[in-house]
Amino acid sequence: MRLRTRVVRILGLVLVGCALHAGWTTPGFAAPSAAIEGKSPDTTPFAHPLAYYHFLLGYEQYLSNNIEGALANYTKALSYDPGSATLHLRLASLLHARGEHAKAQAHAGHVLARDPANVQALQLLAAVASASGRPEQAIEYYERLIKVRPDEGEAYYSLALVYAGLKRYEEAEAVVRRGIAASPGSPVGYLYLGRVMMQQQAWNRAAEVFKESFTLYPNFEAGYLGFASALEAQGQNALAADVYRKILEEINHRNREARQRLVRLLLIEKAYDPALALLQRAVTDSPDDVEAQLRLGLIFGELKEYAKAVEQMKIVLALRPQELRVRDHLAYLYEELKQNDKAIAEYQAIIRDDETFGDAHLHLGYLLYRLKQTDEALPHFQRAVALNPKMSEAHMMLGLALLQANRYEQAIDAFRNGLGGDPKNADLHFNLGTVYDKMGRFDELVREMEEAITLNPSHADALNYLGYSFAEREVRLDEAVKLIQRALAIKPENGYYLDSLAWAYFKMGRYPEALSEMKRAVVVVPDDPVFFEHLGDIYLLNNLLDDARNAWLRSLELDPANLKLVDRFKAKGFGDPSTDERIRKAQHRLSQN
Repeated sequence: MRLRTRVVRILGLVLVGCALHAGWTTPGFAAPSAAIEGKSPDTTPFAHPLAYYHFLLGYEQYLSNNIEGALANYTKALSYDPGSATLHLRLASLLHARGEHAKAQAHAGHVLARDPANVQALQLLAAVASASGRPEQAIEYYERLIKVRPDEGEAYYSLALVYAGLKRYEEAEAVVRRGIAASPGSPVGYLYLGRVMMQQQAWNRAAEVFKESFTLYPNFEAGYLGFASALEAQGQNALAADVYRKILEEINHRNREARQRLVRLLLIEKAYDPALALLQRAVTDSPDDVEAQLRLGLIFGELKEYAKAVEQMKIVLALRPQELRVRDHLAYLYEELKQNDKAIAEYQAIIRDDETFGDAHLHLGYLLYRLKQTDEALPHFQRAVALNPKMSEAHMMLGLALLQANRYEQAIDAFRNGLGGDPKNADLHFNLGTVYDKMGRFDELVREMEEAITLNPSHADALNYLGYSFAEREVRLDEAVKLIQRALAIKPENGYYLDSLAWAYFKMGRYPEALSEMKRAVVVVPDDPVFFEHLGDIYLLNNLLDDARNAWLRSLELDPANLKLVDRFKAKGFGDPSTDERIRKAQHRLSQN
């Protein structure tokens, strides 16, 4: 089996650093913290020299990303100059960024009370009100800001986003158009207008707005990106790809976002060669482009060029050594290369660095489980469950490992615990049913398999398992055939399902049909000794003795330790199978192991 989290984690890697088509970054209005803290120190003398001294210390610590030190020094400076607008605004900015909105509001409000037209204070108070869930107050502050700066578009656009957040789209559009009129020399307003329309899923109108932006401003890359986003939202991926190509070929061949989006569309279409060409050009231009390096590795993995994928992931990790998901994927690639020792070492290293990284526990446990190292796998599955009790895969794997260890009651508990958080998980019901089968609890087996099929009528394994269980016990045989046929309709070339159908026909006495299906089964799965034993059984009942003898010899060649079949072989008068050259070679191989 392949864990679903494998898919999830690969998808997560694909999206690292990539803007989604519906969530592209809007340029323009800077956050208050950037607008204020990003400025160089104010050279205006403070009321007290120590105020300026602590202000400079605070600014230096801010630049060093020591926010606590910056706050402490700005506060100390404020004690020497309580009326300083600069200090109040810097404190407000940092506190807002930390989510301490009430304190931020107090500092910015102090400045606004003394200077009602202070732009930075209005920006901060509007942002704080929005972040605090007070949109009407944010609207009020933005309207005041517009009165102070009527010729600048940023406040109009921020106000429009508040209206859009309230789903007051007509007002949002009207405000953006006011902003466009106020700053006719800038195309930015068209992006906001298009974004508001995208939020309404008015894709055609959004596309027209974005198109207008680059019609008016021919090299406006963001307008092209918005236009392509609207096309993608309508499922017009081919046209969107053409727009991204236009950006890269005619406007800016280094536009990372256009390249990332185009690569994503190419990957959806499995057009790996052009995607590789784009990415290889990208890393040639910018070797530190982590996103491009990562996608190269993922494409190599999709192409099963695992050695190349490993080398790419190493390049990514050289650039971003702490990216645990990339390291986790590297371990997976080692698994694909059958370098299990390296995979185990990588997973263990991840866990040493971050013991709470649940995926590493889950994936290491899964590898150990596949290697039949059940005792080593169990603690990792148990830890994965403890870290994320709602993760059904963790409960599933814990249950399967316990089943592998023949700890049936504990396996039942694991599957039931998983169902407690995910009662409609058909796979959990299926695996719970298999435990009941091992314990000989047939009625409960039937109940769980039927529940799995009810939840997922296309659960081929449950259909086959239940059908085979009926056939094996020679009950409800007509239903058994129908269940297995349903499974085969979903997976027509599954040899195990063909074997089940042959066995059901065999139990019903429909020997010619059983023989036909069994022949198909051994073609699909040519190395299963049980299949050939079944084939021999069916040949016998069709009075094809030579064929039966050959089928059983093939079974014993694959499994020379099957002493019961050896006895049956002799009892049928087929002689001593150990005299056959094929069986002697198979027994020799077995003794060497």
